[in-house]
Amino acid sequence: LMDHPSVAVGGFIRRGKRMDARSRRHCQVSLRYTSGIGEAPTDMVVFNMSKTAWHGVGEQIGALAIMVAKTYSERGTVTLESADWRAEPKVDFNLLSDPRDVERLKDAYRRMAALAVSSPLKDVLIEVFPASYSERLLQYGVINTKNKLQTAIGKFLLDGPAPLRRRMLDKYVIDAYGKADLLGDDAALEEFVRKSAIGAYHASCSCRMGAADDPMAVVDPESKVRGIGGLRVADSSIFPKVPRGNTNLPSLMVAEKIADEMVG
Repeated sequence: LMDHPSVAVGGFIRRGKRMDARSRRHCQVSLRYTSGIGEAPTDMVVFNMSKTAWHGVGEQIGALAIMVAKTYSERGTVTLESADWRAEPKVDFNLLSDPRDVERLKDAYRRMAALAVSSPLKDVLIEVFPASYSERLLQYGVINTKNKLQTAIGKFLLDGPAPLRRRMLDKYVIDAYGKADLLGDDAALEEFVRKSAIGAYHASCSCRMGAADDPMAVVDPESKVRGIGGLRVADSSIFPKVPRGNTNLPSLMVAEKIADEMVG
């Protein structure tokens, strides 16, 4: 199991600078660059998130989402917790087992935090803070009427006086790391990276393809699942390594290749 480790720099967007209703995609532009840590070129990606959730507060908060595109960390695992098929499996991405991935996220955070508070962006962002998907924010991310009403009230209050906005952000959006000097304290920055890093929704590599004598292989070279007739895997699960970028196009190519072999 592999994914791209990611952290983010968040910011409160001024009125008049936010994404309007005509634009559905949160990300309008991205940046690729070479960190210089390790040997991989163009190993980092930054996505400019013009909003961060479906609700009103998400429209007010943007982010510079940082992703390690070429990860050095070892593979994670998906293991069964129970013989009951309805039980959730245990999933461990093992995202930051290699220190080079930690160092690249720290370096990228410093770069993006400096960008977020630079003169060109001061007209866009009022507050800048380390962003993470806390349990509280995940709960607000569920699409339901209660969250829609609560976040509508939150949006109204956040657009109020500056002291009220700051208090609301501290209580409901910014976690403990937002009150720490991450740029001046390397240990605090590393703690934030290690505790806040998540995958970039590019889960892959959990169904190993291999020869008949490979005990870890889930599928054979024709993508047929071992021990189950009439079933193949044709997605990012059978990648040997997570690609250095988004998984959408490689997944389409894998599916087309397998489909061609099935009808060829």
